[in-house]
Amino acid sequence: MLTAGAEPRRPRRRAAAVGVALSAIAVAGCGASSHHAATPPTSEAATTSTSSTTAGQPATPAAAVSPLTGLPPQSAAQLRAPAVVVKIDNVAGALPQTGVVQADVVYEEMVEGGLTRLAAVYQSVYPAQVGPVRSGRLTDIALADDLNHPVLAFAGANAIFLPQLRAQPIQDIDIDNRPDLFVRQGPHVVPHNLYTSPAADAAVDVPSAPPAPLFAYRPGSAPLTNPGVGSATSVSVGWPATSVSWTYSAAAGVYTRVQNGAPDTDITGRQVTATNVIVQPVQYTTSATGYESGVFTIIPEGQLLGTGPVWVLSGGKVVQGTWKRTSLTTPATYTDSAGQPIPLAPGNTWVELTNAGTLPLLK
Repeated sequence: MLTAGAEPRRPRRRAAAVGVALSAIAVAGCGASSHHAATPPTSEAATTSTSSTTAGQPATPAAAVSPLTGLPPQSAAQLRAPAVVVKIDNVAGALPQTGVVQADVVYEEMVEGGLTRLAAVYQSVYPAQVGPVRSGRLTDIALADDLNHPVLAFAGANAIFLPQLRAQPIQDIDIDNRPDLFVRQGPHVVPHNLYTSPAADAAVDVPSAPPAPLFAYRPGSAPLTNPGVGSATSVSVGWPATSVSWTYSAAAGVYTRVQNGAPDTDITGRQVTATNVIVQPVQYTTSATGYESGVFTIIPEGQLLGTGPVWVLSGGKVVQGTWKRTSLTTPATYTDSAGQPIPLAPGNTWVELTNAGTLPLLK
């Protein structure tokens, strides 16, 4: 018997049993989205948070930086580009991936079976290709809605999830409505061989505008100085069927990623790295249940509204603080014990959305 999962942040409706394909899963209905109609995106480019003023002189405008990395933009045109979120497969059959190392921000979310998928966000640079692209989940609503009407590119979704995803303040690009923006190719086999181009996806987003910054940034190479800051050169996290560790390289100034005991490398052989790693435990609820190849399957949804503990790793240091988010169209805040923002180093960031109640292993 099919059952609908609890969805506390959406108005509930009468559950409807349906038979639809999501990797051959028959899923049950979930609550309807609570979002209003999308508002037009704004067009202000991101700048650094301060500007200089001299007595008797006008203020000097702050230098423009890419909103999702805090780094100088590659071009004025790219500074004004929209965010493109691509859902990327993360199981053994999908490795190595393409384009992950170029993402500004990557969210790792739990999906069915305790595995994970990635929501990779591109804005400062658009790789030629990204993938393998897989289907959307309801967690993706919270990962995309705060990016100022971004593109969300995914392989598709079941008949319950798809209307909710398309109702968000996003530009939906999926295999059903824009098959021309996807291609199947090697080296992997179906269903792990679907790829897309962020630049082509972004061209569909009209009107388009860049997102607001998701994080606060420190100037240059300044170290973390928040209350309670400590040393941490590695962190290990995990889900029921996926384990991940990050180790800091002082020489390179980045964390290198290992997944399930092996270095995580992309299609070019380059190991995945991050300038900042955020471990953000969230509550996972059941968004739907069903059967895949005769096996009962639970489809989880990460609840990204609310508050909880967070660990921010940057520059070989760690600060334990609090994450808080009150609206799906505004970013989460990451604050220290004094209630002040925990600033990141300029660069790319990975956010590990682990299970609430689990602790990262820090060394």
